[in-house]
Amino acid sequence: MALGTVIRELRREDAPAVARVELELVPDQVLTPELVWQRAVRKIEREQLRTWIAEVEDEMVAYAHASFEWSVPTRGKGRFWIGVAPPARERGIGSALYGQVTDYLRSRGAWRLRTWVDDDPDGTRFLERRGFEQRDVHRVSELDLRTATLPEPSGRLVVPLADVLDREEELFCICAAGELDMPGDEPETTFAIEDWRQDDFGAPTLSAEGSFVALESGLPVSLAFLSVDPERRLAYNQMTATLPESRRGGLALAVKLAAARWAAANGYERIVTENDAENVGMLAINERLGYRPLYDRTGWLLERERPPGERG
Repeated sequence: MALGTVIRELRREDAPAVARVELELVPDQVLTPELVWQRAVRKIEREQLRTWIAEVEDEMVAYAHASFEWSVPTRGKGRFWIGVAPPARERGIGSALYGQVTDYLRSRGAWRLRTWVDDDPDGTRFLERRGFEQRDVHRVSELDLRTATLPEPSGRLVVPLADVLDREEELFCICAAGELDMPGDEPETTFAIEDWRQDDFGAPTLSAEGSFVALESGLPVSLAFLSVDPERRLAYNQMTATLPESRRGGLALAVKLAAARWAAANGYERIVTENDAENVGMLAINERLGYRPLYDRTGWLLERERPPGERG
């Protein structure tokens, strides 16, 4: 590791530097210092989140976090992410952070390690050298609001999230139903409302005015959560979901369209989204709205034999 490098846990004053480095590596996302800190200090019990930064001569050059998949019943599924600013690469900093996150996760019972790479050949080679295998692909796409021709609204009853913020339990049921249908190796059946309040619903970048909810007979049945970074004029489709009994009626398209039209009217230039490559329904909605692929985010796994009794 580079001489003079210090690895320590994240502090609140580090959040702006973390956001800067991560956006340098993955620019097509909504990430603010407030969101960095909120994610670092939230208290989702099964997540067991830890975060570290690496400094060289008092300059923050790398960031890492490690946690566990908290919304699935099988325990021991660790996950992490490491980002090293390009000028600081090839100096052993990424390897040192990798040792930090893997030691932590293994000490807490991780039998599987999961991470992801956003269009970064260096990151791919780093993982391949350590025995990781690519397992899935997520498509990152964007809607350029400066040139898009958005469809006209369908006439569905769609209201801003701000109008129904007091209906948390109903909104949670929609999100939980959406999470259950996400492609993956295990359904998210331990997705609890207390954790959701700190995750999707508690994100400081969530826009109550730019997110929309569809109502049927006065009840929320579909939603599109939109996160925003006004300074960068960038928005992100944080979550789009519909109750099973209300699907295939155009509601997901209606709420996602409402969010896009709001963003365009309020000076946002782009909306970015990420979807599993197997989520053909949402990809079809994106295409109809005018989203275009940017790159593929790849998921990588390193597994060892699962210890007995690790379920539940």
